Amino acid sequence: MRERDLLLEIGVEELPTSMIDDIFGELEEKFSKAFHEARLSYQHLHVWGTPRRMVIYVEDLAETQAPLMSEIKGPPKKVGMADDGTLLAPALAFARAQGIEVNQLFVRETERGTYIFGRKEEPGKPTEEILPLLLPSIILALEFPRTMLWGEGEFRFVRPIRWIVALWGGREVRFSIAGVSSSSYSRGHRFFAPLPVVIPSASEYRSSLFSAKVVVDPKDRRRLIAQCLDREAQSLGGNWLRDEALLDEVNFLVECPEVVVGRFEPKYLVLPSQVLITVMKHHQKYFACVDAQGNLLPFFFVVLNRPKNDAEKIIHGNERVLRARLEDALFFFHEDRKKTLASRVELLRGVVFQEGLGTLWEKTNRLIELAEYLRKLLHLSEEECISLKRAALLAKADLVSEMVKEFPELQGYMGKTYALLEGEGEEVASAIEEMYFPLPGQENYPKTHLGRVLSLVDKMDTLVSSFALGRIPTGSLDPLGLRRTAQGIVDILINGGLHCPLLPWITYNLQLLEKQGFATYTSQVLENVKEFIFARLRSRLLGEGVHYSVINAVFATKNDDVYDAFRRIEFLDRLVRTRREFLLDVVTGFTRANNISRNFPHRGEVREELLQEEAERVLYQTMKEIQGTFCEKMRKREYEEALEMFSSLLPALNTFFDRVLVMCDEEALRENRLRLMKSIVEMWSEFADMSLLVLEDARGEVIGGLPGQR
Repeated sequence: MRERDLLLEIGVEELPTSMIDDIFGELEEKFSKAFHEARLSYQHLHVWGTPRRMVIYVEDLAETQAPLMSEIKGPPKKVGMADDGTLLAPALAFARAQGIEVNQLFVRETERGTYIFGRKEEPGKPTEEILPLLLPSIILALEFPRTMLWGEGEFRFVRPIRWIVALWGGREVRFSIAGVSSSSYSRGHRFFAPLPVVIPSASEYRSSLFSAKVVVDPKDRRRLIAQCLDREAQSLGGNWLRDEALLDEVNFLVECPEVVVGRFEPKYLVLPSQVLITVMKHHQKYFACVDAQGNLLPFFFVVLNRPKNDAEKIIHGNERVLRARLEDALFFFHEDRKKTLASRVELLRGVVFQEGLGTLWEKTNRLIELAEYLRKLLHLSEEECISLKRAALLAKADLVSEMVKEFPELQGYMGKTYALLEGEGEEVASAIEEMYFPLPGQENYPKTHLGRVLSLVDKMDTLVSSFALGRIPTGSLDPLGLRRTAQGIVDILINGGLHCPLLPWITYNLQLLEKQGFATYTSQVLENVKEFIFARLRSRLLGEGVHYSVINAVFATKNDDVYDAFRRIEFLDRLVRTRREFLLDVVTGFTRANNISRNFPHRGEVREELLQEEAERVLYQTMKEIQGTFCEKMRKREYEEALEMFSSLLPALNTFFDRVLVMCDEEALRENRLRLMKSIVEMWSEFADMSLLVLEDARGEVIGGLPGQR
């Protein structure tokens, strides 16, 4: 028995699988934080659970709190300590009053002068005294996306609490929550071990529940499900179609997993494979069976919450339910084939896109015109444009098919399937499916160029349309999923390496909406959409570990090309990581020139006849020598070569600052020198505002950047 392991099991009614990640994250965060704040050390903290229980298991919890060290301010040094360091009566009285040993007194400078301080150690309390108060306080502090109120009390929780087990080693930790008192009695499997199960000690928890037909660790349960699926698939000479999301879902539908095989008639294999998989997965939670080549076989796997020896009736029941669903799908498939996608476009007049934004037919017309417009921005060929406009025309047509009405998850896929069956080109069919990529929670970006463009125009139209009517996400509220839509635009542009200026694109989209009578063009909407998209780019880059000042430096320019901004930031970030000293020299030179000319309003040309000092003539000539090539490198986005050229200015620039007084008394000379500084700053300012960079060394200490940015 491990005497210092802690077990807390909260038994509840069945948890919703859609909230499992949130629930587990909340448990781990709140409990680890609470133990830290309570100064209770431990070796490991585990979060386990099943559909009916949430479990915190803490290994090797300390028997007492760590002592609390505090520093207490005492009398001023001038009254508490003699010049030779001898403690005087006020300091000794302070130590006695606070219970501080004399050798724990020390002197510290403060904003108000020099004072005597004392270090005081407060011993920690025994853990067994803390837990009865700590555990219920953590449970009461848990927050979930949705909660329930039950019984006569006012306590809310993710699901009604039915029992609580709290053990530290073999000792019960007694407390009550929502009228339920903690004990050492758990519950086993609902059907196969319904009686209370005594847990002798925390360390015997998993074995005790395993005997009661419950596998409590989700990792063990998931591994067991996969092993059972492997076993059954091998018995059929096939493989189970691995689906991590479905595996996660069924893992929290069972406590005692087992897998059985069901069968369906081979006639249903005429259906497109994704239709069969969707019916099995989304509606029945079944795993598909495939051969070595990935072709579907007429079998499916059911994950049960019971032993398989009495599952014959269950198998027949599942086969009957699946047969009915597949029969419906087969009927819909044959009915849909009676009409072409092109003939269904007119039916989109009766399908509302969004309130105040017309129908999907009107959205389809916008997609066609946007496809034509992006032809110029993305340099599409005439043939590509024809295919793209055809894909845009047919893109939404499958939404009025019987199959997609019944199985909305198949939108796009059925469009591609029907398009191919009707003789449309592969590039048109693929674009119809890829318009919806990337799907939520996935990184399946469009693989074809036309698919990328169609996905971009569809997402941008949704974003611009919503913003035009003031439907802008606020805080955590985003009912239309516009953040995900904007993230899709960012990710597709970067993944596809597409340079496309946003402002003319958004402007044209707004003009189309105005033409259709749904919105009025305003520059504010234009700017709001651009900023919203760039906010998603910022979020992505911060998530990848890019320093905020690198992002700020590039975002300070007027660039509206997402991929170009991404490349610039990627380049600067690489320099920060690999050539820090070189970059610091560039930033220092740029910042000095920028600071002195920041408020100078006159650009103008530098007048050579006013260059009196040798240092300023050398700097001017160096700038002129590299300027043309530098601008050409920038135009071609050859940023590394451009930066190397800019750095060649630094020696002349440093000499200039050492020997030339820019802000001299003579106005003509002063303005000419400021024009020179302005010219140098503006060379690089199109790439980034380098003065915003905050450089840090390997220890995290700031070694560059403007003081206000540190």
